[in-house]
Amino acid sequence: MNVTLPTPLEVACYRATPHGAGAVAMVEIVGDVSACLEALCGKDVEVGALRVRNFQSIDAGLVARLAPERAQLMPHGGPRIVERLAQWLASHGANWIDDPLAARDELDPMELFPEASDRVEALALATLARSASPLAVRLLLAQSDAWKAHNDSPLTDEDHARSARLNRLVEPPRVVLVGSPNAGKSTLSNALLGRVGSIVSAEKGTTRDAVSARIDLAGLVVEWFDLPGLRETSDPIESEAIALAQRLLRDADMVISLAAPGIGWCASDRAPDLRVFNKIDSLDARESSLRHEATLAVSARTGEGLAALREAVREKLVPRVDRDCARPWMFDARLIASR
Repeated sequence: MNVTLPTPLEVACYRATPHGAGAVAMVEIVGDVSACLEALCGKDVEVGALRVRNFQSIDAGLVARLAPERAQLMPHGGPRIVERLAQWLASHGANWIDDPLAARDELDPMELFPEASDRVEALALATLARSASPLAVRLLLAQSDAWKAHNDSPLTDEDHARSARLNRLVEPPRVVLVGSPNAGKSTLSNALLGRVGSIVSAEKGTTRDAVSARIDLAGLVVEWFDLPGLRETSDPIESEAIALAQRLLRDADMVISLAAPGIGWCASDRAPDLRVFNKIDSLDARESSLRHEATLAVSARTGEGLAALREAVREKLVPRVDRDCARPWMFDARLIASR
């Protein structure tokens, strides 16, 4: 595919997954995303969608359009594929950032935030500026006092584990919704999104590519992926979408499995973190044995149980015991490097 670009791509982009081989890589692009996707893939991706696209002749993968100015490219995880993708983007004018963390660390937080009382507070303010979740605000503003009370005592393995969970308040975790066709995944995603982002139909395989969006679940912002029904199919496009979805499924921070009356739990390579029984407003829901196997029961159509679902996801990913802990949160690597 040869594309003539009238102007250089006005985007910044960087690898958002660790360097090295993996099942799937992720490249974040920010800026004039539509122009970039049209040049790279031949056509745009609508906001809120997750689509299969060809990245020139480099690879095929998923594109998650999370916002008008933000998208994620998910090619296969081989280092050479990401390197070729980076070379293409850079050669077409995109600002490819080799190490976004290193670039950020070069900035002196005390110069950026001279009103801060100490270095920890300056780092907290810098982190607050890029935090996705409302729950991060109170915790970050309390970190100066927390680190002073810590008084240089040794940090424990649990401190590191808790900090990794709290960091999900800064960088949204990935939550994947899976279920057999017609379990109600699209209706549930639409209810949580508060808008129509998924295609809803009684025809199997309607959500062929899947849907993605950033949504707020009780103060925790997550990257939500409504994957296509995982099933055998002869459709080559749907087969590719399902294969890519399986790789995304393996790397997710949390997997939710959805069932409904007469529609059981779908088989997948990864066990779900949460089992949700949908359509409790239907007449045959009361007699379904699936309801007793679920962690939660909801009605995506009426909204019953959705508040409990939002809280269950939040508590699984960032538990209250972590949020209420008075010990320091290692929200920035420079807090450890300076010790």
